[in-house]
Amino acid sequence: MKILSSKYFIHIWVYFIYLILLGCENQTSKSETDNKNKSYALSKLLFDEEYWEGTSTEYKERFFVNDQFLFCKTKTKNSYSGVIKVRSRTGLVAASGSYVMGSRDGDFFEWHENGKLKSKSQYKQGMRHGYFYVWTNKGSIYSRQFYQDDLEDFGRFPDQGVVESGRSLDAIQLETWEGKGTEFYFKFAGDPKREGILYIRTTEELYNGTITALDDKGRKEAVLRYRNGKYHGTISKWNDQGMLWEEGEFDRGKLVQFSILEGKPFDGNQIIDITDSKDIELVNMLFNE
Repeated sequence: MKILSSKYFIHIWVYFIYLILLGCENQTSKSETDNKNKSYALSKLLFDEEYWEGTSTEYKERFFVNDQFLFCKTKTKNSYSGVIKVRSRTGLVAASGSYVMGSRDGDFFEWHENGKLKSKSQYKQGMRHGYFYVWTNKGSIYSRQFYQDDLEDFGRFPDQGVVESGRSLDAIQLETWEGKGTEFYFKFAGDPKREGILYIRTTEELYNGTITALDDKGRKEAVLRYRNGKYHGTISKWNDQGMLWEEGEFDRGKLVQFSILEGKPFDGNQIIDITDSKDIELVNMLFNE
């Protein structure tokens, strides 16, 4: 019987350890490959990346979000990878963003009608990751948040901005508004079924603020003041020649004083005090014209 030397056993042991290490290395390589497959392969991005730019109407026609919340092309039903730019009816860029295989990835922006930045949000592989800001059309911070891997970091800022007041962005921006009649109906809504109360169209909030109405030539027609959707304060109207024609004083929707100016300089003697007037029918006729 031949006795094996100790050197023989050492060689076998070394070879056994080598096989174990080789197996671990192969397993690690496989794990790394799997992780890479879960992320975005650079070659895939470069090959599939697209660019699209068009109006908001075209945008709604050409893209949709599927049941898996992936951004897809309507025609092919395939997920979209690339940059999107949406233009407003005035031709200015209203929004932009980038997608990778249907998921938001990168910076997303929105702009107000006056060209000022409205919002900035950041994403990583479909998750909120980075800064989320919203500004009013005057440049004030409406809200601000910060996310890491879709989790909000509440300690990032001392406060979240004006949003903490409880007022919507539209309510703040429309507090002082000037525009023509065609623009007015895009912003506001008044329904006789609601007793003529004025609402903000997008949010249906009762309107609080001052509206300066302009005619088609840009001339001032009226200044209307509201509180909780009703006339409150001085309501002034001008004629076609640009002269102040009439004014009424309101208190929470109730007319308390009316001035007939007839295009002449203000004359205090022409004030009609509703509380003293006996000809209510005449006053109502003047006011309702």
